[in-house]
Amino acid sequence: MRQTKRNFLIILTIILVSGISSCTVNNDYYNTNPNNTGTGYQYLFNEDFNSDTRGWAFDDPIDSAYALVSNGMYKMVDYSFTGGYHIAAVSTGANVNRNFLVQSRIKSNNAMALIFGASPNSYGYSFFIDDTGYFAVYKEGTSPQTLITWTKANAIKVGWNDVEVEQIADYWNFYINGTKVWQTPARTLGGSQMGFMVLPNTIGFADYLTLKW
Repeated sequence: MRQTKRNFLIILTIILVSGISSCTVNNDYYNTNPNNTGTGYQYLFNEDFNSDTRGWAFDDPIDSAYALVSNGMYKMVDYSFTGGYHIAAVSTGANVNRNFLVQSRIKSNNAMALIFGASPNSYGYSFFIDDTGYFAVYKEGTSPQTLITWTKANAIKVGWNDVEVEQIADYWNFYINGTKVWQTPARTLGGSQMGFMVLPNTIGFADYLTLKW
């Protein structure tokens, strides 16, 4: 049991989202392979962060937040404690109305999320993991909605973790290091932008971002 770390300052309003974990984890195994399109997937978007050709970098000195591409990794930093609201996502051109698989490898000293289904008019959804072995899923926005409250997952490792979201028919499946940790009915996505988010007081890194559809 624990409370969440979310505590955002958005348009002068503090939004605190709390959750207590008491859920059973599904340990179905799923093999990851970010280097090919995989069975049933015809298209591939890949970001290896060897250079910033898609505009990942930003700098917000007011919120003590910034992000940059360096040494084959994406670094995302928020030094504030109450924080602003920073989602870094790029267009992938994917058709998110069909089956898709988005994959990344991330690590942080607090909590970092894989963002999927965002658009210029929507913050999309976040698949968070933290440095204490918990994960959560939110519909992001000025008033974030909890889809999966913070839940313990033995699959989470210290340091780097492979995270995946796969949409199959009417369900989203969430994986950490090849272990399926949750399944939930799919929601309508606002767009094909994918990316990352960190909580306040977090330094996070991403090694790659791959999308297959």
